[in-house]
Amino acid sequence: MLFCLGMMSLFTGHVASDLERMEVTEDRLIYGNLNMQNTSMDAAKEVVNFLISDAVVVARILNATLVVPELDHNSYWKDDSDFVNIFDVNWFISYLAKDVTVVKRVPDKFMRSMEKPPYTMRVPRKSPPEYYLDQVLPILKRRRVLQLTKFDYRLANNIDEELQKLRCRANFHALRFAKPIQELGQKLVMRMREMAKRFIAVHLRFEPDMLAFSGCYYGGGDKERYELGEIRKRWETLPDLSADGERRRGKCPLTPHEVGLLLRALGFANDTYIYLASGEIYGGEETLRPLRELFPNFYTKEMLANEELKLFLPFSSRLAAIDYIVCDDSDVFITNNNGNMAKILAGRRRYMGHKRTIRPNAKRLSPLFMERDQMDWDTVSGEVKAVQRGFMGEPDEMRPGRGEFHEYPYSCICEKPLGAIVGNKSGDPQSEEIKD
Repeated sequence: MLFCLGMMSLFTGHVASDLERMEVTEDRLIYGNLNMQNTSMDAAKEVVNFLISDAVVVARILNATLVVPELDHNSYWKDDSDFVNIFDVNWFISYLAKDVTVVKRVPDKFMRSMEKPPYTMRVPRKSPPEYYLDQVLPILKRRRVLQLTKFDYRLANNIDEELQKLRCRANFHALRFAKPIQELGQKLVMRMREMAKRFIAVHLRFEPDMLAFSGCYYGGGDKERYELGEIRKRWETLPDLSADGERRRGKCPLTPHEVGLLLRALGFANDTYIYLASGEIYGGEETLRPLRELFPNFYTKEMLANEELKLFLPFSSRLAAIDYIVCDDSDVFITNNNGNMAKILAGRRRYMGHKRTIRPNAKRLSPLFMERDQMDWDTVSGEVKAVQRGFMGEPDEMRPGRGEFHEYPYSCICEKPLGAIVGNKSGDPQSEEIKD
């Protein structure tokens, strides 16, 4: 992300600002580079709207111009997609025009005039606006170019209400997927709706790299330990973990079979239509078979659009965006990992009119499922229902200020009086978006 007294970008983007919000002239620009290299599995593979929306807010705090983000091409996943390949850049610029000035690139003449390379610093996690004004802005003014590295979760969760509303405008309105992604995503939604009036979407998160990164073990013996161990070596700074202990503490995704058991225990019948959002599943078809047996009406983007998907296959970020669109439109969304995509989708589904998002209580479900062979099904089902209380996506489930703002954008939502709450197309209660 590039910052200046005039500019900012994402992943390796730019920020710029002119403090008086006067018409920017070239000699007044001070550019800062914000390098947003991905540091977690979810940030690297999923849609990272919240990073971009936080960048917009930081540009506003610094009274800066935001340079269209340049996405990180150096991560493990080797996806060379740019912002323009994923999002509608012209819409992004025009929608935010009244809040933050956004430009597509830094003027070449200004970049050539710089005498020193960008100064690099890392902002502490969840820094308040005061930190940016007191610590970042003076350096930006002095050095003209400033590179902020690893910009994940670098803005405080609880900030001024007007800035929170800007977060919502950036996240839920300014960011619109590029036309090819949007069109294919909507086609998949339409194909699901042609088969069933209602469907649920499951974000599985059972890819080999996810399991390796988490330090998880699922009983596959030496073969699993070796395979995941080899993948884990690609991250030099990961700590040694007790794989079985991590699973019992709920730090690992549920298996596809366990996700199926969760859904059946919660009352979803075997004729329920499921859209599975996922990349490569560890163990392939053998791992998925128990879920298919529980829910035969089981579909993926590859099954719904085999030929149309070929152009997107080399790009994990674009595939994730297609999954995002279908999950967003589902009647019920089930996460299997409370990472970035799950949080963003849960927040969007609250903001746009409440639709249910179910979060597995993995800390209590994992040990329960590991011991399920010692119990009858009625006991397992009853226990699942009990441990899932508070994780079922009810409108009043979260309190304002708790959790990530992107997951519960409370400053942007007003609740109708209880008697006035109506159902949306999924039959769930619906809250009302604040209109500014």
